[in-house]
Amino acid sequence: MSALDRSAGVTEALAGSVPEALVPVFVVLTFLGSTWFVVTVGPAVYLFGPQRGWLSRRDGARLLAVSIGALAVVVLTKGLFAEPRPPASVMRIAEHGNGFPSGHATGAAAFYGGLAALLDVSDRARRYAAAAGMIVFVAFTRLALGVHYLADVVAGALLGTAFVAVLVALTRRRVGYGFAVAVLTAVAAVGLVGPTEDPVAALGGTVGALAGWWLVTRRGALLNDVSVKTALPVLAALGGAAALTLHFDAGLAAIGSTHSLAGVAFVALPVLRR
Repeated sequence: MSALDRSAGVTEALAGSVPEALVPVFVVLTFLGSTWFVVTVGPAVYLFGPQRGWLSRRDGARLLAVSIGALAVVVLTKGLFAEPRPPASVMRIAEHGNGFPSGHATGAAAFYGGLAALLDVSDRARRYAAAAGMIVFVAFTRLALGVHYLADVVAGALLGTAFVAVLVALTRRRVGYGFAVAVLTAVAAVGLVGPTEDPVAALGGTVGALAGWWLVTRRGALLNDVSVKTALPVLAALGGAAALTLHFDAGLAAIGSTHSLAGVAFVALPVLRR
């Protein structure tokens, strides 16, 4: 697929029109669709949303399955298409890795779409309108920063929307199906891309989340409240450790095991009573 086919002109025009002073602003705003935002806010909604009446623990788990599954889909599809990003002369910030589809757009569509489908706040029309707005906004930040072509963000938004629709339907009866799909997607990513850092991290995290959900259901902990004082140190320590293994190239065994432990802990925290 050529840059022309991916609407290179749109990216060049948008990125070229952003003043240098606004680039840091877009860097902050684009974080709303990043992997780290999704894997931080998603578990927080799952853990603390039920006791605030936002959604049930079961629906929180469905949101979590959608979120981590979408990240595995990103790793798989980026490896499958292996399309480059715009050239450095267009990008306003340094980004690495493949460009199609946009991981931020995919993750935003899955996460905000999942929130719209599963939250029990406001009315459905407003939730979906807000989700659509966030998806478009995140996609725009990627174009404004020059790190994706228009086709990349459109494909990512469509892929994430399709994924959340499938998993929300699939998990109506059994939430575990959602985590199982996430694991299978990560396995496919390892098989296609190879045992490299991102696929191994995705596999570890999804396997851990599936194991954590098994513990929650096995121990009958669906209705247990989670203490913020207990959860935050665990989330910070294990989430930070998982991030550091990627940042410092800690090795595949450390990456896989740390992400797996984080996945188990994030999902299984309701087993620990307040």
